[in-house]
Amino acid sequence: MKILSYSGEEVVTTDRMCEAVVDYARALAAENAADVVEIPVLVHAAQGFARLLIGPSSQLIVIPADDSDVVLKDAAVVVDLRARISALGPSRAVVTAEDAWVGTGIDLDFL
Repeated sequence: MKILSYSGEEVVTTDRMCEAVVDYARALAAENAADVVEIPVLVHAAQGFARLLIGPSSQLIVIPADDSDVVLKDAAVVVDLRARISALGPSRAVVTAEDAWVGTGIDLDFL
């Protein structure tokens, strides 16, 4: 379990949930975009949910938390966040076929 500090508040969630939220915040920042996500969190020894607005100005801090006997069901949310990251597009330059063959005289339609 980890503590995710966000806007001066703290929530406890799973390690992989924190990793996915931070990765998504990084991807959103690269695109200068923002989004609202709802993640499973520990609330009074039971599963609850927190809604976070994350984007370019998000200041997230992740620190270890005491272990809990509560098992948070985060698999679907982690998959959703990973899909959102992928939907944002590549985070690095991608060379297209047109870029790679400019000026070579090779007809790409013929290949």
